[in-house]
Amino acid sequence: MTRVRRLLLFLFLAISARAASNASAEPVATITALVGNVAIQSAGGAQRVAAVGGGIDNGDTVQTGVASEIVMIFTDKQRVYLKPGSVLRVDDFHYAAGAPQEDRSFLSLVKGGLRAVDGLVAKEGKPENYRVKTATSTIGIRGTEYSVTDCANPEPGANADCKGDQIVVYDGQIVVINQVDRQIVRAGEGAIVVSPRLPFGVLPASRVTPVLPSAACR
Repeated sequence: MTRVRRLLLFLFLAISARAASNASAEPVATITALVGNVAIQSAGGAQRVAAVGGGIDNGDTVQTGVASEIVMIFTDKQRVYLKPGSVLRVDDFHYAAGAPQEDRSFLSLVKGGLRAVDGLVAKEGKPENYRVKTATSTIGIRGTEYSVTDCANPEPGANADCKGDQIVVYDGQIVVINQVDRQIVRAGEGAIVVSPRLPFGVLPASRVTPVLPSAACR
């Protein structure tokens, strides 16, 4: 076999092995509740319709339509709810029991709002390995339940007084960071981050817009 043929064979086997690995990769989350119409786009651009019992993979972007909601349970038991008119991207999630130093959960809220209850990645892994990013702020957590609403991209008919990121903590505490400030927000408190380049303070939760799931997604 010539050198060129050996190289081509090696490349073919490597590509085939990677494709097989990707095809057999387990989902990082499972859809446990759904209302209305929810679309999922893979990292490669393929579109599919969400269904209860279906999986969410790394790189997926989940989009809820009008009057639509979704609940996803990640493999570390993290629970993420998306309100209507939201877009969430799973940037990089990895959980392996017994290897907490390698665990990570990196999500991006592109628009809309979410409510999350943390799982084992946040409880047992490195603090810096849990992150939810928006266009305005970054949220890190440790043993908590919280919500964030991105009011920079409101849906038609949304509250006109809702500005920036509206963050509420229901249990535990989170760290909220932008380019110029860093605040610890505890249960019963909230924060409104109107710009990545402006300082912000901690407020009573009653002064911040919460995320309230419907009965079907509680």
